Amino acid sequence: MVSSVQGSSQTIQGQTNQSQSIQSPSQSGSLQSLSSVNSSNNKLQTPAQPGAAANSNKTSSTEADRYTAVQQGLANSKTAVGAASTANKAVDDQLKQVRDIATKLADDNVTGKAREKLQADYSKARDAIIASQDKATVKNGEQKTNLLTDSNNQKVASNTRGGELEVASGNNAKALGLPEKIGSAADARALLSADKNSKGSLASAEQTTKDNAARLQKADETVSKRLETASLAAKAAQRLESARSGDRELSASNSDKREQALAQARQASEQIKNQLGGLSQGNNSNKFNSLSALFG
Repeated sequence: MVSSVQGSSQTIQGQTNQSQSIQSPSQSGSLQSLSSVNSSNNKLQTPAQPGAAANSNKTSSTEADRYTAVQQGLANSKTAVGAASTANKAVDDQLKQVRDIATKLADDNVTGKAREKLQADYSKARDAIIASQDKATVKNGEQKTNLLTDSNNQKVASNTRGGELEVASGNNAKALGLPEKIGSAADARALLSADKNSKGSLASAEQTTKDNAARLQKADETVSKRLETASLAAKAAQRLESARSGDRELSASNSDKREQALAQARQASEQIKNQLGGLSQGNNSNKFNSLSALFG
């Protein structure tokens, strides 16, 4: 009789241990296994291999890092565009001073000390133009970018599949080609009278700043739109990574967070389609991939 009771006790304990193993799956299991345990009336699930969660987290982390790298690259490009725009505006203001000085130097009646002072003022204004051009340089690590004077365009990743956005650089000459000195009234008149197609003329320098302003404004609009979408995508990826790697017990609260992250990812995907659908048209369609590939 005692032996029978002991056997029953062992059976009960065995059933209790089995129940505990069903309710407490390995913490190293995937989120899918955890979700299945909570939604299948405690049916026994086979936990994932011990290294599965770590490998999944590593993949998610790499994925989130790639999205963040795209975001950072576009942010650097926007900084370069902004610096060039500010510098170009300063150059435009300084060219107005050059025109005023050259107009006075074109007068044959200006001589002696008055002419020497105006010539010095011209040199000073020209040096200021060069200094403004230099201020358009921005540094990212060891790389420098100056969208006013660089001979090569700036290239930045536009998605995680290798697509690139190319931002045109001005390749402007030093001081926009203006002569170092105005030696005479005739030189001043020549500088003022030459048209915008004449290299080194004041009209050419002024036209260059106008072209720069239009080019940089267009670039800023394009980069800003892509940066906004890339930032949203990076944020969604990070939230997804957090939801996947942090919800080991998948409590009701954490489950809600995961669902919110998934909803945010879907929203980001839709916003990508709406915002960037028209950015890759014409000749650019084969050159740049849409940032919707961030969710590809």
